[in-house]
Amino acid sequence: MVPNMKLYVISIIAIFAALGIGIYVGFTLDTNSLIAEQREDIAAKIEEQFNFLKEENNAIKKELKEANKENNEYELFIDSIYEEIIKNRLKERKISIIETKNDYVYSGIDQILEKAGANMISQIIINEDVMDEKKLKTFYDSLQVSIPDDEIIFNTIKYLMEYLIAGNNADIIEKLMEDDFIDMIDNMDRPIDYVIIAGGSLKEDKNRINLIDETIIAMANDLNIPLIGVEKLAVNYSYMPYYKGLKISTIDNVDTLMGKISLVLAIEGRPGHYGVKSTAEDPFPDLKTSLSKKTKEQ
Repeated sequence: MVPNMKLYVISIIAIFAALGIGIYVGFTLDTNSLIAEQREDIAAKIEEQFNFLKEENNAIKKELKEANKENNEYELFIDSIYEEIIKNRLKERKISIIETKNDYVYSGIDQILEKAGANMISQIIINEDVMDEKKLKTFYDSLQVSIPDDEIIFNTIKYLMEYLIAGNNADIIEKLMEDDFIDMIDNMDRPIDYVIIAGGSLKEDKNRINLIDETIIAMANDLNIPLIGVEKLAVNYSYMPYYKGLKISTIDNVDTLMGKISLVLAIEGRPGHYGVKSTAEDPFPDLKTSLSKKTKEQ
């Protein structure tokens, strides 16, 4: 009787064990099936999202291609007519271009001015040694010119401006060129009608701006000679905020065709702040604006 009881107990345990194993196996299979379904669902959603992004990217590429094509057509159109736009607008103007630092080259400005009819243009580049007070002192000592040490840079710029405006200090300017303090191409009679001051630098140098750029602007303003401040589209350190703060017109993309046209129109009598940077107020001058009205505003 006892052995039979043991058999029953073992049988019952075996039955429950089999049920447990069956339930576990079934649950595991269901779980694996659920995970597989979830993986398939996730993969499908990822593929769907990828296809959507791919289509969106292709659409953006197409729009960009069309925009670039349209922009190129505009550029070709402007390039084909810009000489007519600027023709004779600066007839017989005497303009001086002063590059206050030699980090960037502005050699193309004179060409656009010539096409606009300006018949006298001077170009000056102020080199790094102008900021070296010791070298300047040695230079002036050799000429037996006495200048207070704390005014030596200011007076150098003053001599340069007096030369540009009235032809004074020619001997000093010639020596400054010989000693590489400045570079100059001077093809004009005096007096000048307009000053273009070209800035922008590789690094910030507020002291240089204060001593050179501000002196040029102040002297021109004192003599009622209009100025415009320009720089290239891509410069490490922009001078536009300084020029705008000193209340002169500005063009921040003068190396572009649109910037060059803006330069001519601004000099003609449409002062303002033109270009694409944060200091610009308009992309370019409005040809419909009356010159006489703009001149009065200036």
